[in-house]
Amino acid sequence: MSKEPNLFEKFTVLMDQNIRGVQYGVYSVAVVGLAIALRSVRPFKKFYRPQDFPTSFIEKHIKLHGKAVGVIPPFGSSPPLLLIDHTPILSLQWIRPQTPDLPVEISSINLTPNGLSWLQHVVVGTCVEFSILKVNPTSVSCIVTKQKKNVGLDLVSLGFASVSPLDFHLEKDSLYLKYYQQLLHAENRAEKKGNGIWAKENVGSIPRLLQKVPNKMNHLTLNALNALKNGILKKKTKLQAVAAGNA
Repeated sequence: MSKEPNLFEKFTVLMDQNIRGVQYGVYSVAVVGLAIALRSVRPFKKFYRPQDFPTSFIEKHIKLHGKAVGVIPPFGSSPPLLLIDHTPILSLQWIRPQTPDLPVEISSINLTPNGLSWLQHVVVGTCVEFSILKVNPTSVSCIVTKQKKNVGLDLVSLGFASVSPLDFHLEKDSLYLKYYQQLLHAENRAEKKGNGIWAKENVGSIPRLLQKVPNKMNHLTLNALNALKNGILKKKTKLQAVAAGNA
């Protein structure tokens, strides 16, 4: 009398009979996963309009690459802008549509005429990296680096730019706060060395005295913000300790 197949043998036979369907299922899941990943990363997308950036690129500060091709001087209330020809993560050389260049504002600095000239002669024509902090109506505010050197910090260190007031839209952004703290330290060093706008021949001049006011205010603002955050953290820790003691 033949032995009746057990449960495992029945399962094996069923899998053998449906192996093609299982393979198709696995392939389908893989294709869907790849499509979702490509949509998230946008490897072939060339960005040239501020509104085109996905929210995830801004929140995660994804580092993008491109070539600095020009500088737009300030006009009215508009700040000076660095024009960048963005390079997609995966660039198809035979499919490169002609698009405008991306207008980039170097975050939290006020450029001087010397700073504009420095950008034009030192940065324009070179490959740069930029991380988006905020999207503006006509530009994107970014941290820009060239050969791993922070362009904003270099400008402030040379005395070719001053630090603008803290952007309260980014007060909870840890990357921005770290960058802003570095800018303030660079400005202090430039002032002590007498670089650029802090040159000794300007000692006691009205422009320099006026420049020192926002400098001190920026430090006070950042210190107040850090003190507030530390106070909230200490209070939260104390409440957690009390709750744990009552448990």
